[in-house]
Amino acid sequence: MAFFTDTVYGSDRSFMPLFRLLDEFDNYTREVQGTTNERSRPRGRRQAGAFQPKFDARETDSAFELYGELPGIERDKISVEFTEPQTMVIRGRTERAYPSPSAQQPADTAGAESSEEGAGNDNSKAASDRYWLQERTVGDFARVFNFPTRIDQDAVSARLHNGILSVVVPKARRHEARRIAIN
Repeated sequence: MAFFTDTVYGSDRSFMPLFRLLDEFDNYTREVQGTTNERSRPRGRRQAGAFQPKFDARETDSAFELYGELPGIERDKISVEFTEPQTMVIRGRTERAYPSPSAQQPADTAGAESSEEGAGNDNSKAASDRYWLQERTVGDFARVFNFPTRIDQDAVSARLHNGILSVVVPKARRHEARRIAIN
C-alpha cells in the first residue's frame, strides 16, 4: 500500500475513490490471472484460507495511523514487523470455531461418561456437518504498508480493541545539519 503525498496529488481528496477503484480492479485482475501482490508469482486459483482485511490509513503531522478490521482475531495471532526501514508487514491468522451444543449443557456424572465415549465421534460429526452459508473470513492474511518518509520504528505502538487493530507509526525527526567547531 502506498501513501499519496500532498505535494504530488494536492490536498484534494476527490480522487481517492478513483484510486480505491483502481486498487480493487488491480486486485481483481491479479486474482483472475492467478498471481498475488507479492512478486507476482503464480498461485493457481484463489489460495484457500487467504484474505485481506480492510485498513484505513491516515497521515498526521507527526505520525501515520492505521486502523484495521480484524474481528474475532486474537491478539497472539497477529504480528506487526518491519521488513525494511520504511516497510511494515501486518500478518495474522483467524480460524472458524464453533462451540459444541453439548459443551454448553451442564454435565452430570452419566453425561460425563457418555461424553468421554463420544469424544471420538465429534470429529466424524463435524465432518458430516453441512454448511448452508459460509460468509465469515478465515485463514491467513498479510498486509504490507510502505511509508513515504522515514519513520521511528522504536516508537511504534499497536493496540487491538473490539476487533480494530490500531497502529501508530511516528515519523522520524528531520535530520538537522550540525556544524562541528574546529579546534
